Amino acid sequence: MTTKISGLTLECLAVGSLPYVDLEKAMDVVKENFETIPFWPQLTNLKEDMINQFNMSSFCSASFPKFIELLKKTKPKFAKGQLTGPYTLSTELKNDNIIENLIKIANFQIKQIKYASKNTIPIIFIDEPDLANLNGNIPSLNILSNFIKQNGAICGIHCCGAFNWNIPINSGANIISFDAYNYMDNFLLYHKEIKNYLENNGKIAWGIVPTDNETIKTIEKYILIENFEKAVNYLTKNGIDEKIIIENSMITQSCGAGKLNEELASKAMKLTKEISHILQERYYDI
Repeated sequence: MTTKISGLTLECLAVGSLPYVDLEKAMDVVKENFETIPFWPQLTNLKEDMINQFNMSSFCSASFPKFIELLKKTKPKFAKGQLTGPYTLSTELKNDNIIENLIKIANFQIKQIKYASKNTIPIIFIDEPDLANLNGNIPSLNILSNFIKQNGAICGIHCCGAFNWNIPINSGANIISFDAYNYMDNFLLYHKEIKNYLENNGKIAWGIVPTDNETIKTIEKYILIENFEKAVNYLTKNGIDEKIIIENSMITQSCGAGKLNEELASKAMKLTKEISHILQERYYDI
């Protein structure tokens, strides 16, 4: 990271998957909750998943055309695309062309976003849900991340679970998204690495809104806000300036909402927006 990215402080971001089969309902959720950073939702109940949807050099998404229409109308400052990461695909597929195909898909999304709205900055997320068994870096991940950045987009990486956080930190991604509801303690163990990452303009998307059925039914937003503030306090006590933390923080869900029912998925998205707005007001003067 070398370029400072402005305009994302405590903004709400979506991990990407939703359970809707009705395209209009899915896009209504996007428009209502993610005006600043609209995204194309991966619709799990239309058989769109992490493997099949990116198992080719071309790209297919039921919601992508509607997403592009939305960008043409609203001209947002940012817009989010996504693709499955090279490590995750390699665990399911035996294909020597994985990284080449992912580069083509990333390039397609970047170009389509810019064609729809030339001043909109694409944010392309690489989804690597489970890197738990790895210790070293993933060269193909760095190649993909560098390609995204070199082609005029911001690169994000979304990871779930507890593992060696040096992998996403060293991936070259501008934004790291993680499950902060379930794995906050594991992430904070790497406070020295986090300090260096933030001081070099890296951003953290805190996945503080849970997306499992039982928790999202009853969770109160004040608890989630408290969890975030405890993390900020912990990092400040370990030598990271609070202003740097806040300026480089975003708010998102712990993981995709595609496995929830429509009502709970809608609740998770609304909570993300509400918490983002509350925190923006709370830290306004920082």
